[in-house]
Amino acid sequence: MNNQTLSHVTLQTLTNCRTAANQAVAACRLGSHRLVGALNRTLEHSVYPRTARLAPHATRRLDGVRGNVSAVVVKGIDQFAVRTGKVIELGSSAAATQVHNVARLAAGVDNDIVASGLQAAARLTLPGAKVALVVSGKVADGATALANAAGARPVRKAAKAYGLQRQVEGPDVAGRRVLVVEDTTTTGESPLAAVAACRAAGATVVAVATIADRATGAAERVQADGAPYRSLFSLDDLGLA
Repeated sequence: MNNQTLSHVTLQTLTNCRTAANQAVAACRLGSHRLVGALNRTLEHSVYPRTARLAPHATRRLDGVRGNVSAVVVKGIDQFAVRTGKVIELGSSAAATQVHNVARLAAGVDNDIVASGLQAAARLTLPGAKVALVVSGKVADGATALANAAGARPVRKAAKAYGLQRQVEGPDVAGRRVLVVEDTTTTGESPLAAVAACRAAGATVVAVATIADRATGAAERVQADGAPYRSLFSLDDLGLA
């Protein structure tokens, strides 16, 4: 066990915490959308038909105002979610950078006595770090389940405390420029989770690319997170607009 192993476990824990926070924001956003939608459906199907018989002109006015208010509320919810996501990304990226810096500093120590002390400290700290990884994985899974229940598309699972403990499989992506590819995306949650995992692994995400863009807000969310968004086809291209 060494400092690099400890830093790896710590980075995976940070990734899980970021996933949990992002999924909690997604659950709040989507749950709020559903609440607004349920309220609108109740008004349209249960309330307005009754009031229209008594005051049709006033009902039409109220319906117009309701539509404007709903649009403002939904826009505010989305803006809050995007801003919160950016704060989460900045905080977790800064923490991951500090972990990388500490690991590089420890790896560059030439004094044998100091190096041995650091190795001993890493061995003592690693069991607690692994417990934190397990707990963070459970929290991330719970937040993902909550977001999925609210209507989010499932994203890749949190890093586990066994096996290779990796979310990004294959060659090491640290220091590399990577492209995140999706077949299609609705809310942007899945590619954003992949972007977060790649960044936590030390990669630079150059863009997110999808085959088909559904024009449902994914592009705006991905771009707000700092990654360019590209799609091969739009709904117009596919004749689905």
